[in-house]
Amino acid sequence: MLSENSNTRVFIGIGTNVGDRSNYIDRALDELRLEDQIWIEAVSSIYETVPVGLQDQPNFLNGIIRIKTAVHPLNLLEILKRIEVQVGRQYRKRWGPREIDLDILIYGDLVLDHPLLRIPHPEMLNRQFVLQPLVEIQPDLIHPSCNQTISQIVCHMATEIETVSREKKNSDSRQ
Repeated sequence: MLSENSNTRVFIGIGTNVGDRSNYIDRALDELRLEDQIWIEAVSSIYETVPVGLQDQPNFLNGIIRIKTAVHPLNLLEILKRIEVQVGRQYRKRWGPREIDLDILIYGDLVLDHPLLRIPHPEMLNRQFVLQPLVEIQPDLIHPSCNQTISQIVCHMATEIETVSREKKNSDSRQ
């Protein structure tokens, strides 16, 4: 059961592959910083990666945001979807191009299977562009379903992230 007063560590995936990608990431981070009860603790490097799923689209910029929040997961999902729209997301086909994408990956040790939200994110263990930045900012993070650290999970994977480039983002949080 979630306590409304406790701050939970949450990991959010951020990605973009349309238009001014760095600007979309910066704007999403700015909007997230303005939210009450959400505190950004860290932002991973931003990795330029090839698309997964639908291949015929531009490369993505992907990273991870670590926050602390007392916001309930479904309410956090609503906030992230609102920020996507504010930043300029246009909803297209699944796995298609996007201006910005914000996904809840892990919410503390919560395991949730809700029609609107599954936590941990069901595809995260299949995506090096999620795991590599997670290892960067929280190598000892324990995946709630696997009961292994992200570092252990990555060590058992045979492939490396197909990275075109990497850029470090400023993770300064409002106090």
